[in-house]
Amino acid sequence: MDYSRFYNALMAKASDRLIVGYAEKHHVVPRCMGGANEKGNIVLLTAKEHFVAHKLLVRVYPDVRGLWLALIAMGRIAGFKARIFSSERERAALSRRGFKYTEESRQKMSVSAKARGRNSPNTEFKKGQAVWNAGLPPEKSHRYGIAHSLDTKEKISDSMLKSGVRPPAPPLGFRWGKGGVLIPKKLSQPQLVG
Repeated sequence: MDYSRFYNALMAKASDRLIVGYAEKHHVVPRCMGGANEKGNIVLLTAKEHFVAHKLLVRVYPDVRGLWLALIAMGRIAGFKARIFSSERERAALSRRGFKYTEESRQKMSVSAKARGRNSPNTEFKKGQAVWNAGLPPEKSHRYGIAHSLDTKEKISDSMLKSGVRPPAPPLGFRWGKGGVLIPKKLSQPQLVG
């Protein structure tokens, strides 16, 4: 499949239109490949188009590590991890094998982690220290035997949907496929509608 043709068509479409509403900036020539922050190198895309653009770039240039990192960074958006980015994450992990941070980078990360409190005497969980509730029977839990009300469950569900923690339930008779595509469920026997 000619992924570069699809990418070029998407960039041409994006350069000739105005998006009303939410849009994301995208570098036509990625910065990791020498693209500049010039007006002519930046187009506005919808969120879906932006995701597709990065997926196409990874397919066109599979050996460019920066493109994989950008795609993985997009995958940190809650809700996309498990469903859409699993294959890309596996491929990115393969591309990272053998990668080593420079000593200077390791020192900077260490200083930053210590400033945040990780791996320091101030952290809550010290090496070898047991978790406070390890080994407690369920009856001793502060939530044992208490169920959320239906109203609370609905609020939690709405909050998770709005924040993108989980996708909405698919319409009746459909299921979610790779890439967030709705796929009709296979029916074992014909069902009458009406």
